[in-house]
Amino acid sequence: MVRHTKNFVGVAKSNESNWTPVFRRGFSTRTKAVLLSCTIVISVLLLFFVFHAHAASPPNLAMPDLSGQCLSKGATVTAALTASNLTNTQSWQANITFTSGQIASMSYTLGNSFTGQNIFTAINNSTSGGWFLISWTAYNGRGPVTTTSQVTLVILRWKTLVYHATSSFHIVTSSENPPFGTMLLDPAVNSQSYTTTDGALSCQLAPRP
Repeated sequence: MVRHTKNFVGVAKSNESNWTPVFRRGFSTRTKAVLLSCTIVISVLLLFFVFHAHAASPPNLAMPDLSGQCLSKGATVTAALTASNLTNTQSWQANITFTSGQIASMSYTLGNSFTGQNIFTAINNSTSGGWFLISWTAYNGRGPVTTTSQVTLVILRWKTLVYHATSSFHIVTSSENPPFGTMLLDPAVNSQSYTTTDGALSCQLAPRP
């Protein structure tokens, strides 16, 4: 049997020979308010940590997929090296390899975020070796670059050496080539992590994933 008492919720419990009422106090208005407040705080904290984890994701450095471009000999090929985001980047170095005998290096243009005063740029390249190396540094009070949106580091231009040229665009990482691999550095010259997506040039369309 369940006994009804004001301000209490009765729960009956078996005790071999008879039933003994066990009472549990219901939630008060104050307790409900505290629980609701805790739920709101936890939700806000979860949203903060999810946003922070997303914002702190390592940038992806990418070269474009130029599949399906059937070019004549002597045509110009333009490809931009981009970063999905950057955080506190004071210097960077990029090493891009391509297929020698298919295309030849012509020129480069820095992305808009990396032009202007108080910058130092150095390049080295080899058409016969199939590589292009460029480094960029901000100095003399120019602050580091931070952006949550995609940004162009450098635009590279090649000339095709054959009809329907085919070439890979490989981003050489610092683990592949420690002194001359691709790097992102903060103002203290600490290396920043990143991921890469290689590109390609070909007359045939790339297979769909």
